[in-house]
Amino acid sequence: MNFENVQVLCPAEAVSLEPLSVNRFGSESALYLAEDAVEEMVVCLASIEASWASGEFGRLPGLLNGLTDQAKRAGLPDVVHVAGDVTGLLERCDEIALAAVIARLIRVGETSLATLLEISYLQI
Repeated sequence: MNFENVQVLCPAEAVSLEPLSVNRFGSESALYLAEDAVEEMVVCLASIEASWASGEFGRLPGLLNGLTDQAKRAGLPDVVHVAGDVTGLLERCDEIALAAVIARLIRVGETSLATLLEISYLQI
């Protein structure tokens, strides 16, 4: 087998923040709130990924609802949108598409959280 023609995909996601959420993190106390939201979202994302990997599909709706609530509060519309896509695919039992969209949710979530923290730290 010739491995010279193997392509490696490194998907990247562009994310957006709601302007109000960026302004909300101007004060020091708001920075701590942002950090708490980020920590809770990291736990949700890790739990979603672990539940998917272990086949615990029954846990996913609750975890997705928690992630969606946190993302709305933090002003991360892309995370809310992709989490909705995952919920729709759960209802249709499309495991192949679900795997792809959960991977996308993790990418979008991680990128959104990194962007949110970067902006909040720049405003100190």
